[in-house]
Amino acid sequence: MYRQATLLVSILVVASLFLGACAPATTPTPEVSTPETVEQAPSGEWSLAKAAEPWRGQTLRLIGEALPPLEALEQLKGQFEEITGTKVIIEGLGHEEAVEKVTLDFAGQTGVYDVVLQPHRALGKLVSNGWLRPIDEFYNNPALRDPNFSYEGSLLNTVWFRETNTYQGKVYGLPFHFISMYLWYRYDWFEHPDEQKAFKEKYGYDLPSPPITWEEYMDVAEFFTRKAGETLAGEVLTYDVYGHTWGGARHVTAWYDFLNVIYSFGGRDIALPDNRGDSYGPVIVNSPENLEALKFIIESLKYAPPGVLSSTWDEKQAAQQSGLVAMAIQWDDAAFAVEDPEQSKAAGKIAYSGVPIKKDKMTQIEGWDYLIPKSSKKPELAWLFVQWAMGKDVQIAQMKLGGQSALVTTYEDPEVRAIPYVPTSVYLKTGGQTVLSTRKVGDPSGVGVPERYLNATNPKTGDTSVSLIAKPTFPEEERVTEAIILWVNRALTGEVTPEVALQELEKELKAILPAQ
Repeated sequence: MYRQATLLVSILVVASLFLGACAPATTPTPEVSTPETVEQAPSGEWSLAKAAEPWRGQTLRLIGEALPPLEALEQLKGQFEEITGTKVIIEGLGHEEAVEKVTLDFAGQTGVYDVVLQPHRALGKLVSNGWLRPIDEFYNNPALRDPNFSYEGSLLNTVWFRETNTYQGKVYGLPFHFISMYLWYRYDWFEHPDEQKAFKEKYGYDLPSPPITWEEYMDVAEFFTRKAGETLAGEVLTYDVYGHTWGGARHVTAWYDFLNVIYSFGGRDIALPDNRGDSYGPVIVNSPENLEALKFIIESLKYAPPGVLSSTWDEKQAAQQSGLVAMAIQWDDAAFAVEDPEQSKAAGKIAYSGVPIKKDKMTQIEGWDYLIPKSSKKPELAWLFVQWAMGKDVQIAQMKLGGQSALVTTYEDPEVRAIPYVPTSVYLKTGGQTVLSTRKVGDPSGVGVPERYLNATNPKTGDTSVSLIAKPTFPEEERVTEAIILWVNRALTGEVTPEVALQELEKELKAILPAQ
């Protein structure tokens, strides 16, 4: 779906990332059961080729989501094949299709796939059904474990790892990537003198680049909504332009977009104890904060393109790439494509900030995992592939082709730090603790964490940190998500009022989950 391209950008390289800044100081170290240390063979005696010898000539099958990180892995897999004498087949599907196909394979115990990439929210379902192998059986095996390989101590954030790769304290996977959602905005439009002047005259304050509150976001969305024939950033438009876009379809996109707003407004769907996705808590979706958030979303849709109620993240990204919208809240694992000049009119014109702030300066925890199913007929070979893919050099190479690495060592590479969307991504995933570079208004590129967002106070904490919000991973998560998608969509389309949507959603979630 996406073709790869070399990113041609340059920035001043800042000081190297160091381990002490990896986990937010405000977040406790998670209680995770990590594999015990075992006696390893001397490093000179172990090799990937030797370890994989029993599977030479065999085929390894992997499935995941068809986005730049997976396509990057597709480009790199030949290295593994050459070393091991095996063949790797990577199947990329849409988000929901990848989840559905893996579930069917597991339920039928057909063993089609040896490695599966799945969103972390599915962990509870996969573990409770007995479909996954914990990684300690491989990690603690000297015949399979490269003595030079260790993921502990090199993670960007241990809390993020706990939420995305463990369940009930046991490690079931390694991170294919940590991902987050943030604001993509056309800094060339925001910082054009004519636009700055016009905004100040209309709204009475400086055009915010970027908007860091939802109130600013709404003003900017209204301001940049233009008709063909009007002028934008010094050019006469030949087509209508809109202030922003949204995921309004009856699709998982709507769930993620809804969560961004309610979390920022101080709301939650479920009050997860200790911010842990694998624990149950009271259903609190029908709250004043969530009602305000849902009404805000509905109000904002009048500044979005026609068809927004059928939009998923594919349509959102296409709108950004084509120059149809001024801003959108998007995933960082899709940012590579918007920076590709061969497929994006907006390449080199976008900067990256955090989700706007209301009562919390936050980002939602998300990630896809390398998982090894019990149904795999070659689990040891699957582990060897995962271990290889998690290696420092492969992670760096994958990042340059569109990946979103979970490892600190990846961001020690100067070329990786120079990728436009990387600094904001790392800043969010470390809870606001790690700043690779900053961006001032007027800078000639979109590289760096915007100073306005960097310096913005988190109303929840009183400092500038970023709250990391966990989402449910318990076995009923899928049903919870489907219910939220349904009722949010009904509210967005006007089928029911926001009040009724939240009331009915509350009833449905309470019926799905154990009583609290």
